[in-house]
Amino acid sequence: MRTRNVLLGLGALIAGTIALGNESEAQAQFTLNFGSVAPDGTPWASQLVDIQNRIQTESGGRIKVKMFLGGALGAEIEMIQDVIRGERLQGGGFSTGALGEALDLPILQMVELPYLFRSNAEADAVLDDVLYTPTQQALAAKGVTFYSWNENGWRNMATNGGPASTPEQLKAYKMRSQESPVHQNMYEALGVQYVSKPVSEVLPALNTGIVTGYDNTPLFSIAAGWTEPVTHYTLTRHIYQPAAVVYSKAFVDSLPPDLREIILRDPVGEAQRARQGVRALEVELLDAMRGMGKEVTELTNEQRVAYRKAVRSKVHAAFLSDNPDMQALYGEVKTKLQSMR
Repeated sequence: MRTRNVLLGLGALIAGTIALGNESEAQAQFTLNFGSVAPDGTPWASQLVDIQNRIQTESGGRIKVKMFLGGALGAEIEMIQDVIRGERLQGGGFSTGALGEALDLPILQMVELPYLFRSNAEADAVLDDVLYTPTQQALAAKGVTFYSWNENGWRNMATNGGPASTPEQLKAYKMRSQESPVHQNMYEALGVQYVSKPVSEVLPALNTGIVTGYDNTPLFSIAAGWTEPVTHYTLTRHIYQPAAVVYSKAFVDSLPPDLREIILRDPVGEAQRARQGVRALEVELLDAMRGMGKEVTELTNEQRVAYRKAVRSKVHAAFLSDNPDMQALYGEVKTKLQSMR
């Protein structure tokens, strides 16, 4: 299968570049340990290794970057807390939902409100033009330096035993929820039973029937092995989920100006590369799911409207009620979206 070959090829590239990087460890003045749940052999991991190689090359080996991929150092929230301390980890690539939950930052939970965006173009414009600077400021106040957006993509419903083409059908399953109030509120609005679990516990829960479904993107679903225990993948596209590359602010502040400029160089270009890499694979990944015997269902317009009506108003209102200080920024996001529609 071509998709598996692509992922395996990327994994080999990653292993080789990490091994080559070890040769310069002796001359490093600073060590940047970088953690992520991004699995080996994915565009996320490939991009992070590109960042690793660029930093090591442009710093002349003065910064040694060590990658810990696939959740090797724990769940996202645990690693984010490590980045704040700047001891075990000095950087990482994380989902916005996990960052928002770990750091109690509603701005990053707002990004994942269901049916906030209708297209990639809308998501990109809001993230780059409206939310980049406020996110940078909010993270800095928590001891984290925001570098660039990354990409997970559009989340869809995966279920074992049948499709989830309507909210009523989804009620037949016990869903895994990401550890985020926005995600939990979405399932509550749908009237669906859910269990909040970190990434590391999802596959065992699916295999044992503790949960019978989850929502995530095609790329993450296949890369993490979550596709195997389910039978159906329904293209609800209910949440657009970006990710973020961040550093410990204490680590960044400890660097001399020339090295600080290197690790923070070209955040816009980095975000564009991340988006292109993930989006280019979506059609192929859905075909790969079909090749694995999974039923991939595209919603009709009426079915998509039914999902949107079931969750959008309730979850957005609950978010703003819980976070009244986000009202003004939410208004800016809406203004930007209205200008594009």
